[in-house]
Amino acid sequence: MISLLFFITWLGIIVIATLLAYQLAWWAAVIAFILSVPIGLGLSIGLFAAWLHFYGKFRPGIERENIQHHKFLDGFLVLAIRLLRFQVHASGLKNIPHDQPFVFVGNHQSNYDTIVHKVLLPNPLLFIAKEAIFKWIIIGPIARLMGHVPMQREKDREAVKALLEGIKVFESGISVGIYPEGTRSKKNSMLPFKPGALKLAIKPGAPVLVGVIYNTIYAWKKWPFKKQHIYVHYYPLIPSDTVKTMTSNELSDHVRELIQTKQDEYTERGV
Repeated sequence: MISLLFFITWLGIIVIATLLAYQLAWWAAVIAFILSVPIGLGLSIGLFAAWLHFYGKFRPGIERENIQHHKFLDGFLVLAIRLLRFQVHASGLKNIPHDQPFVFVGNHQSNYDTIVHKVLLPNPLLFIAKEAIFKWIIIGPIARLMGHVPMQREKDREAVKALLEGIKVFESGISVGIYPEGTRSKKNSMLPFKPGALKLAIKPGAPVLVGVIYNTIYAWKKWPFKKQHIYVHYYPLIPSDTVKTMTSNELSDHVRELIQTKQDEYTERGV
């Protein structure tokens, strides 16, 4: 619905500009049409960005379990994927649980990873994210409203507090996601994992869903002339009984091995 409204708005700007210019001359209409395509796109993006920003800005409190908020946000994320011209190739979707909360763990290439995962995974799903995101225009107010958990990665004590908050969120029945690399790799390979991040799953004995994402680092490489192919895979859920028998280091190594295997497969296929 959000995508449809966006393209209607964009088309409306083009039509109005062209018709107004046509009152002057046919050549003015042609020029107006050509100019209104990129300008209309920019105006439409600005209008919808403002809508999203103020939606989060003026709603008090945190509403983690409000599915309507999650669905509303997902509409904007789908729009972002379409505007970025991502062609998402997802496998392992049958492995995603829809009847129980889980801890999602994945590799982290770029800021677009969460956009793709949030659309594919069931709601509600919250992420432990760097604190700076909560200060960003547009994204920050929404992140607060949805109840994503801010983490100060540079301060160990604050990082522990964020993990404890994430555990509370999971124990309340809501799925939580984390990227053990701690930051974006900015390439189709992984940075070293921080095993302590896996305590998010170890402490409550949560089932773990491992996700792999590939090629989001090339988001703008072919834009807007060609689609960018993004590859996503979800492994079968690591059951809670298995997680309870593992240490943070063991779970970290296991998750990293799974992700590396799929990344190597994508690399060999030359996708």
